[in-house]
Amino acid sequence: MANPVSWSNEKKRPLILPALQPDLNRGINHSELHRLRAADLENYSRQTEYECGTRILVGLKDYVFDMTAVKESLSPGGDLSVYAFKDISYALAKYSASETDTLIQGYDSLSSEEKGVLDSWVGIFLTRFPVIGMLLPAE
Repeated sequence: MANPVSWSNEKKRPLILPALQPDLNRGINHSELHRLRAADLENYSRQTEYECGTRILVGLKDYVFDMTAVKESLSPGGDLSVYAFKDISYALAKYSASETDTLIQGYDSLSSEEKGVLDSWVGIFLTRFPVIGMLLPAE
C-alpha cells in the first residue's frame, strides 16, 4: 500500500509522512519536519478514514506524534478515540478524555501547574512515539 497523503494548508502540496523511529526524537532536526495545524490532522483523518495501514496522528504542544503503535485504543470505538487526529494539549494538561476538551486548541489559558503537567506528557510522548511534524498554532 502506498504512503497515505495529506495536504498541507501552508504550501498546498501533498504531504508524505516520513517514517521515523522513536529513538531519533532525541536528535530531531526541526527544520526537516512538516509544519501542521490541528485542522491538517483532522483533514488527514477524513482523507484516510482509518484505512488499513493508516497512521494515527496526535498533536501535543509543539509536536505531531505518530501514534500508530496504539492504534487499537485510538481507532473508532477505542477507549482513547477522542484523541485521534487532534491537538490534545489542553485535554492532557487537564487529565481529561472529554470530547469537549479535545476541541480546545492551544494551552495559553492553562495554569502554571497544568502547563507542568503538559510538559510531563510531552516528555513521556517523546520517549515512546515518533515525531513526524511540528504543531503550529491555529490560524
